[in-house]
Amino acid sequence: MSKKELKPELLTVGKLFTDNYLIPIYQRNYAWRAEQIEQLISDIQDSVAGGQDGYFLGNLVVIKRGREDEFEVIDGQQRLTTLYLLLTFLEQDGEGEKPSVGHAGHLQYESRARATEALRRVAQEAAKGKVRPQGSTSNADAGIHEGYSIINQFFKQNETLNRSREKFSDFLLTKVTVVRASLPPNTDLNRYFEIMNTRGQQLKQVDIVKARLMSKLPNQYERECFAWVWDACADMDSYVQMSLTRGDTSLRNKIFGDEWSWLEVTSFASLTESRPQSGINSSRQSSEGVSLSLDEALSKYAKEIESNSTEDEGNERFRSTIEFPAFLLHVLRIMKGDEVEDEGQLDDKRLIKSFDDAVNNVPDAKADWVRSFAFMLLKCRNLFDGFILKRQFTANIGDDGDWSLQRLKKGGADKKPTPTYIHVFSASNGNLEEDSGADPHTRDVLLLQSMLRITYTSPRTMHWITKVLRWLSVKAPQDAKHADLADLLKGYARSKVKETFPFEEDQQPQGFGISRIVFSYLDYLLLSDSSKRDFKFQFRTSIEHFYPQHPDKEQSGAVVSGSSLNLLGNLALVSVSANSKFSNSLPRAKAENFKDTIELQSPKLKRMAEITRNTGWNDQQITAHHEEMVTLLRDDVSLVEASGRSYPGR
Repeated sequence: MSKKELKPELLTVGKLFTDNYLIPIYQRNYAWRAEQIEQLISDIQDSVAGGQDGYFLGNLVVIKRGREDEFEVIDGQQRLTTLYLLLTFLEQDGEGEKPSVGHAGHLQYESRARATEALRRVAQEAAKGKVRPQGSTSNADAGIHEGYSIINQFFKQNETLNRSREKFSDFLLTKVTVVRASLPPNTDLNRYFEIMNTRGQQLKQVDIVKARLMSKLPNQYERECFAWVWDACADMDSYVQMSLTRGDTSLRNKIFGDEWSWLEVTSFASLTESRPQSGINSSRQSSEGVSLSLDEALSKYAKEIESNSTEDEGNERFRSTIEFPAFLLHVLRIMKGDEVEDEGQLDDKRLIKSFDDAVNNVPDAKADWVRSFAFMLLKCRNLFDGFILKRQFTANIGDDGDWSLQRLKKGGADKKPTPTYIHVFSASNGNLEEDSGADPHTRDVLLLQSMLRITYTSPRTMHWITKVLRWLSVKAPQDAKHADLADLLKGYARSKVKETFPFEEDQQPQGFGISRIVFSYLDYLLLSDSSKRDFKFQFRTSIEHFYPQHPDKEQSGAVVSGSSLNLLGNLALVSVSANSKFSNSLPRAKAENFKDTIELQSPKLKRMAEITRNTGWNDQQITAHHEEMVTLLRDDVSLVEASGRSYPGR
């Protein structure tokens, strides 16, 4: 299929939804969650705030169906569905004149009646000012309701965005563009997917940055070493000890020491000296220029595959917290000594400009800067792997994985060493079994990191990662104490609470104006040592009114005044699915009927449910709980301020 057979059209979002789209049965369910949805909205908002002429959203690949205005979606359905939900929110929610593009009904799912019905119900509920699905939901439609709820809450929690909703709407409809590429009607879709999955990918910003940095180095040998380090670090789902020295344990010993845990070389020059002349794998070096028979070649190839497969067996179960472009920006901030937080610093859309500015600010010795950056990149990747949480997937963990904070360590017999994974603050001879619970020190740091991870879901807001890596980069990793790292993480959370939640009563935010970090940090403070063993932070984006904003009229119970409804004392942060389960039930019904859900969601919510079971839930209980929570936060922050201590790394 040649490019000439495609029919590309550059369309505004408003124009895009004048046609009809069908999501075919072979496409997966709608799966975007807070991170992707909020990133898309933020990217568009950045363009609005920056006074840009437009924003290009990407490609939508379709094929025409029977009617002239009907298209089957081949690629881009997640983005298309998100745009549909965003337009639904902007049309139906808020005050004043509402934009209208008449897109309702222009998106449906083939052979998935529940998913199509979910789109219709979302529009109906939005028109009534509701965001919860009424009635039961399935996997096919729960994601759609959750996506709409994420959009709703993101706008309400972002005051600047909410105030400029009309301007945002106009920009989205008239300035945000998509290339809709139509395939010929007789296209063999099986062949199309095969081609798209096997041919080279489009050049990305990271590739351009890599090439520009390499060009500053004076010789091919240094450029090859830079590429070796860069490519190993780019494999974010593999511990860097493995990706840098795959299949070569002697090289791993040389670079990461006999235990394989921490980087032992001290400069880019020492890396160039350590790296095998012919490439990364020393077994390839030894055979260079040697003629092998077919049987010998097959035997050698089989042994290499077996060796790499065995090594990678455990390594493949981990998933990184962030993507490589975001990681590059964290390292760049450390190189620049940049401590003032600015969302643009971690914006991967500005990756090329960020690196160009950094290199151009070096008047001389640009090659030295690139060498230093390459070494810092590897050093930070090693620290990232050992001290920053990951998601772990094993046979004994559910499909969603679990939080993990482990460092790589050499295990196995001396003659056949293998990588093993140990909780980062465990003793070297500690339990290495993957099913063993984390030691209390590791568990506490993991709780704090997962608290920040589920609070700051956009990569652009994960400044705590920079702080941790900067703090670690100036010390030997063996000397990093769990108490100091925990203090750094708690100090960061405290600073964010202070920024967003003034303790003066007349200045305290309410309702959706309360930042997520306030809820997340309160949940951490409410955990006892024993409950820390079992509680796990999960992604939560919904502010739950324990006494509901729109109470179920069929239930009877205490009535709460409007002045109490949006106080911190009546609110908790929960997942969208939990928010949907609670619906508009009154507090006692929630406390009695959803004990297991409450237990998993939030210690603050658990406290509210316990109060309700004992004394009920009315204005008096809300006010008392509110004062208790504000006092808990104030005392925690004031305790540190009174001692004159600041957290490590500040």
